[in-house]
Amino acid sequence: MTVTPAVVEEEAPTKKGLSFKFPPEETEMGIIAGIIGAVIVIFTGLPAVIKGVGLILVLLWGMDSVRKTSKYGLGTGVPSIGVLSTGYGVVGALMGLAVAEYGRVGQLYPAVLLGVIVMGVIGLVSGAIANSEKFIAMKIPRLERGMMELGMAGTLAILLECSIVTGSLNFNAVVNQVMNTGIIALMFIFNCFAMLHPYNACLGADERRERTRMCGVEISGLVCVLLGFVQLALGTSPLWDSVSLIVFGAIIFAVFFWKFIKACMDECYETVGTGMIKTIE
Repeated sequence: MTVTPAVVEEEAPTKKGLSFKFPPEETEMGIIAGIIGAVIVIFTGLPAVIKGVGLILVLLWGMDSVRKTSKYGLGTGVPSIGVLSTGYGVVGALMGLAVAEYGRVGQLYPAVLLGVIVMGVIGLVSGAIANSEKFIAMKIPRLERGMMELGMAGTLAILLECSIVTGSLNFNAVVNQVMNTGIIALMFIFNCFAMLHPYNACLGADERRERTRMCGVEISGLVCVLLGFVQLALGTSPLWDSVSLIVFGAIIFAVFFWKFIKACMDECYETVGTGMIKTIE
């Protein structure tokens, strides 16, 4: 009887000089998404499509963090850690929104990033406690870093979505148009899907990061479509802004859904059409 070890670490790619691989590796993706997402989130006057691009990058960062944290052998923990990251995001976003007005310059809100930083610290500490022999002793490889990144990515995602819906990061506007309307529930659910579902859907011995990322981008496109319709319903942005976000999200969804299905068909051993499920009389 052979037992497959639970911990399977991916070999680090060999790099020489300043070579850059596309799509970027996990660390590079985190740096790129974090910087771009932070810059876009503080400039609330940007068009919704630009914010949508930042949102897709941040959700991909979160998906990567779920993947590398769960790759050691997590099963039911994949949805759990995705939901936890979005929960961090809601709390961190509210914290950032509460101090957003401090240091504000026009439509520029640099203080809102305080919530991102605090959630990163809380994620790091919670990961350390979970892995510590003195506390929970989960012994999950790279959990500390993964929880830190998930806290930051989740917060940036919620902040970007609030900025898209309200056109600002004013605390009262977000409470009235996002919290009181229940839109926050949709944000929570779709962010969970974008971060946890790709790896959960592709989980297995033949999981491949590029194919998993296609699923993440596809769901992120759906999030943009949803936010565009929310804008239309609330009337918080010009018509062209909402329509452009809906069209952008629909194109992203259609292209990457097709690419994901094609990759699955190309890489699978065999495709069998079983027809309708038969019932036993």
